[in-house]
Amino acid sequence: MENSVTENDEQKSFRSPPRRRRSTFFERRDSFVPQAFVENIDSNVCKKLSEMGDKHTQDLLRYHDNLLAEKEQWKMEVNNRRNKYHDLRQQYQMATKAPSRTRISYSSLSTEDIDFLKAKVNVTKIVDSQLKLHQSVKETQALYRRAMELDNVLLNHCEEKVNEVTDYILENSTIEPKE
Repeated sequence: MENSVTENDEQKSFRSPPRRRRSTFFERRDSFVPQAFVENIDSNVCKKLSEMGDKHTQDLLRYHDNLLAEKEQWKMEVNNRRNKYHDLRQQYQMATKAPSRTRISYSSLSTEDIDFLKAKVNVTKIVDSQLKLHQSVKETQALYRRAMELDNVLLNHCEEKVNEVTDYILENSTIEPKE
């Protein structure tokens, strides 16, 4: 009989893990921080703290309400865009299944989108115009640098002439400089 009991215990031990003790992590413990004495607290300080706390909670509630309103607005915007996307997708699927003579309905698109789709933008023209713009900007920068250099040359020349004239006047003047 003993053999059968020990064999059953061994089989049970292979089947399930041993029972665990309850954790003591969530048990209530006394705080290490010393508690404040009620006699030492001023009533004015308590009132101020409670007023500040009330104001803080009101600000938090207002902020919470603003966040909820913004969340609802975003939800509506996402749903609107999702619906618009779904409609366009359905139109595209219908257009691909339908013969080539039928056209996509532009009812859900804005006028700017419709103009863009009808324009059939030529990418090579855009690239060429971008390159021309870039080249003209470089030429403009070079011309500006050259103009600044010429401006400096003219200023230096004028300063030299003014200095020559003042030196000539000082050398040939008959009035003695005051000391």
